[in-house]
Amino acid sequence: MSFESIREISLTVGEPTVADADIVVLGLHEKASLDGPAAQVDAASGGLLSGVLEIKDFKGEPNELLLLHPQPQGGPRRVLLVGLGEVPSLTVERIRQAAAVAARRCRDLGVSKAAFCLFGKGSTISAEDAAFAFAEGALLGSYQYVEYRTKDLDKIKVLKSLDVLVPDEAIRAAAAPGFQIGTRVAQAVNYVRTLANHPGNHATPSFLAAEATRIASEQGLGCRILDRAKMEEMGMGALLGVARGSNEPPRFIILEYHSGDEGAPTVAIVGKGLTFDSGGISIKPAAKMEEMKYDMCGGADVLGVMSILRDAGVRVNVIGAIPATENLSGGSAYKPGDILRSYSGKTIEVLNCDAEGRLILADALSYVVKTYKPAAIIDLATLTGAVLIALGHYGAGLLGNDDALIARIEDSSRRTGERVWRLPIWEEMGDHLKSDFADLKNIGDGSAGAGTIAAAAFLGNFVDGTPWAHLDIAGTAYWEKDRPYLPKGPSGFGVRLLVDLLRSWA
Repeated sequence: MSFESIREISLTVGEPTVADADIVVLGLHEKASLDGPAAQVDAASGGLLSGVLEIKDFKGEPNELLLLHPQPQGGPRRVLLVGLGEVPSLTVERIRQAAAVAARRCRDLGVSKAAFCLFGKGSTISAEDAAFAFAEGALLGSYQYVEYRTKDLDKIKVLKSLDVLVPDEAIRAAAAPGFQIGTRVAQAVNYVRTLANHPGNHATPSFLAAEATRIASEQGLGCRILDRAKMEEMGMGALLGVARGSNEPPRFIILEYHSGDEGAPTVAIVGKGLTFDSGGISIKPAAKMEEMKYDMCGGADVLGVMSILRDAGVRVNVIGAIPATENLSGGSAYKPGDILRSYSGKTIEVLNCDAEGRLILADALSYVVKTYKPAAIIDLATLTGAVLIALGHYGAGLLGNDDALIARIEDSSRRTGERVWRLPIWEEMGDHLKSDFADLKNIGDGSAGAGTIAAAAFLGNFVDGTPWAHLDIAGTAYWEKDRPYLPKGPSGFGVRLLVDLLRSWA
């Protein structure tokens, strides 16, 4: 798979005035005097930085950028200033964003080598946390998807190397662990973005299964891939019902990570893997249907998370499960009014064939709970358009049956900047899922509204009391315009959140 970000990124001891780079990037705060690397560059350039601050050409506001050319006074050939806001309000999220906007500007300038001075000096943020956020931001912000381009390839600009400079070995040693894991997490997110960017004729269920097999081999994970015949034997009628309209064979993908810690609990993550969703017989409108290649983002997140658990030093056992299929409207497709028998034994009346994600997740959740008896289970799915009405593109809906698990996820959300907002699952919602002909129907009464809650309430029938949380990422899985470290397209939302959750579990 082909995407471009920063090809080489390193953490080194050095001074900006003598850095071997085409551009030096300095983070400056509002209302703060020049010190450290900024003071060194100011002196080498004959007071250039002091001058622009004095006349307020640059104020240091968050994500503000100003390009300077110090020559012929001396020092670096080009200096890029990036604003960090006021020192007391500096956060790791602001560092992440500043690194992203600066890295993207360096790339767009066409430079090959950049030297960034690590942001965060003078704040209460540790060198480790600053380096973690810095590596994430720079790599995420400079992502480009280029696999299917054949023209004007020479116009694709790439930042080939980025050196993050620190003043001494003690700070480098303190920052290095954060820098290393931040780099790996960002690489996993960019991998997930690339999976999601593939068109539906490439990223099929079989393709996801092949990726899972590759990751298992590289990371020493257990791996099982269930085909249609095995799923029929096991009675996964909900997943297979959705798959009936497609010629692409469905796959149920299971990855197993064993931490090696005796007595470690098992946490399961389940991701919706709809590699293309036409809505089935309940067909979607034509406008923007091409975006339904993104309906597998939850499954892609699971692959991304499982790919770095060992590098991240996760101390719990993790099961990653992905029910993968297409939802199309062929002659054998399931129909409104059909009744499907799920893996759990519960029967489901289908009222809307475009409410398919909850059907494939129902079988996956039941299987994982029965087979692995996890201490907790978390699912991620681009499940409902209703969550966009509630939260827009700014946060994922968070629902579940266990306050302690929800609190863990909310803590990780605050640390990573991947926003979640808890929505309730009121008891009355279960009444709206009762069917006259089966145990359940797959959508609630139209009069009830609350589509996101209804979908989660449906899923809650298949976890058998296991502590469970559901993340509806329909609004956060992809973006229609650039944000600081979220280029237009799939975001990889959920990888950073879950890795943080699993790293902090023990």
